[in-house]
Amino acid sequence: MPEFSSRTVAIMGLGLISGSLARALKASAWDGEIIAWGPREPSLKLGLELGAIDDYSLSLSDVVARADMIVVGAPPASTGLILREIVDSLSDTKHAPVLTDLASIKGHVIDTMARDYAGFVPGHPIAGSEHSGVKYADEGLFRGREVILTPLETTDLAAVNEVEAMWQLTGAYLSQMAVDQHDALLAASSHMPHMVSYALTRALEKDPSDPMTHGGGALRDMTRIAGSDPLMWTDIALTNREALLLAIDAFEVEVAALRQMVADSDGDLMNDYFSICRRHRREHDHVLNPMTQNDTDSTG
Repeated sequence: MPEFSSRTVAIMGLGLISGSLARALKASAWDGEIIAWGPREPSLKLGLELGAIDDYSLSLSDVVARADMIVVGAPPASTGLILREIVDSLSDTKHAPVLTDLASIKGHVIDTMARDYAGFVPGHPIAGSEHSGVKYADEGLFRGREVILTPLETTDLAAVNEVEAMWQLTGAYLSQMAVDQHDALLAASSHMPHMVSYALTRALEKDPSDPMTHGGGALRDMTRIAGSDPLMWTDIALTNREALLLAIDAFEVEVAALRQMVADSDGDLMNDYFSICRRHRREHDHVLNPMTQNDTDSTG
């Protein structure tokens, strides 16, 4: 396992995921410094008070100049712009920190960044919560969870190794894939399920009998992620629009098929259908429930 050699990690945008990364690094054997930048000082102050970071600045250039590793934790639409600003600020210097991000969409981020930088390693941790903000940061959030890296043709192997070493300190496991493959998979596995949860919750909200007041575990599980940040999920839906539409279309086909089975009172067909779904879900329990306390995949 490669050693994480960065001595100063800079977090650009301090929220749930980036804050959890900061906490996980502090809880590990690594003994470096974590600094942060963001547009809202109250979040940075709170991160400092909670011990998630060691220092912060409202000057992006100041934080960039101090960092060996820069982690951008912002919505996809903003992430590409921040990455571009960082790379532009480094163009006239000899300082070359490793650069990575946490966005759940890679294509839009890379297209918006529109810059080649050998030290840039696009990344996405598959973990999160319906909550938002650094106050909910959890040092164990990534334990047993996947982190997907999508290195580009211009990415240096040394930078990839350094980002992998950082994530291994959190207890996550690493995988790599192409940018387009990542965005299509995440549309189906994360983005579309959030749309389903929002649609179900909206249908319940419109029902005058108020079914939510009589809900149990099934309703709790199906609607939990509808409590996620609306602005973040609007951003995700817009920036991964094409892949998300394909995922929604595939889901609509299954809903229509299931509706027909119910309309036809076809119990045998429904039993077969439900059995296939049950088997497929249980075959992936080791992925979806690696640790019960961390079963909170709601970030995209």
